[in-house]
Amino acid sequence: MQLPRWLLGVCLWLLYITEVWTATFKLALIGPWSCDPMFSRAMPTAAANLALLRLRSDSGLSRGYWYDVKLLDEDCSASKALMGLGDMEGYGHAYIGPFNPALCHAASLLAQHWEVGLASPGCLDANWVNLPPITPPSRVLFTVLRFFRWVHVAIISAPSDLWESTGQEVASALRALGLPIGPVVTMETRNNGGPHEALRVIREADKVKVVIMCMSSVLIGGEDQRELLLAALDMGMVSDGYVFIPYDALLYAMPYQDTVFPQLTNSTQLRHAYSSVLTVTMASDQSFYEAFRQAQINREIRSAVSATEVSPVFGTIFNMVYFVAKAVEERRQAGGGHWVTGDQLVQSDGDFDFQGFNQVRKI
Repeated sequence: MQLPRWLLGVCLWLLYITEVWTATFKLALIGPWSCDPMFSRAMPTAAANLALLRLRSDSGLSRGYWYDVKLLDEDCSASKALMGLGDMEGYGHAYIGPFNPALCHAASLLAQHWEVGLASPGCLDANWVNLPPITPPSRVLFTVLRFFRWVHVAIISAPSDLWESTGQEVASALRALGLPIGPVVTMETRNNGGPHEALRVIREADKVKVVIMCMSSVLIGGEDQRELLLAALDMGMVSDGYVFIPYDALLYAMPYQDTVFPQLTNSTQLRHAYSSVLTVTMASDQSFYEAFRQAQINREIRSAVSATEVSPVFGTIFNMVYFVAKAVEERRQAGGGHWVTGDQLVQSDGDFDFQGFNQVRKI
């Protein structure tokens, strides 16, 4: 039986509408997921899935796209990770990451070439094509150092490609802002004297009293930072007034509301050493651990893992996925409902709020 022309037209129109409503905007999430406790314990798949779950119930996004996230693993070797970026074409209409600032320049160039969006919390140069949901960590550090009038600053990194390259990039970014950074030291851990040797170099530097630590925080399981702080206590640097700033805490919301850290309560020496630490982290309306537990109670997170065993980078991943989706929707509406390209996405002026994992994000 032949369908009437008008009915065939209605069917085709409905098919067209269905296609528009189910258009998928793909996000690719890049990170060194197996390289460091800060990332290996971040549960990136669960974080991205939780963001997608809440996006689907967000009435402000219900008329836009369907979002999907592909997890891409960044090699622990900076050189191999750099080479691997070129093989990631086609996985997303927008890329979230990389977290290693040494990869940001290449990622920015590739994003332009692929005509996709790029949003990285680790990139330090505001001039690169990026859609930053947070102020670059180097700018935050500069503001803190200027507030306390700390000019002479050293950087000490954990002995891995990720943290060594991060230390070098942080030093370059702060120098570009006018600070005389140095020395930049890598702490060897193959021998027991590694932390002492690195701190000895810093102590011998003229006028340096502030040390930026590029390594995972001891409060989220970072063993290198624990050894470094205990060495500083042993060498008298804590009593001499040295200040240690953990860089990694700038990338997530370190729990601080009504939180007891067993690493400190179980060690008098470490608690004494940690008195020299100045932690600068993202503001939050609720403790990360409490927000994670609540999501478990609501069965939004099916894993039974203890919240204290999860890296707060989980919240950063959630926020990044949600932020990019909000930026895409803002550009979609500004463009009259047309498909959003990478060039258009980077033009987003923000001007929207959204409910982050454990805080309201104001962009």
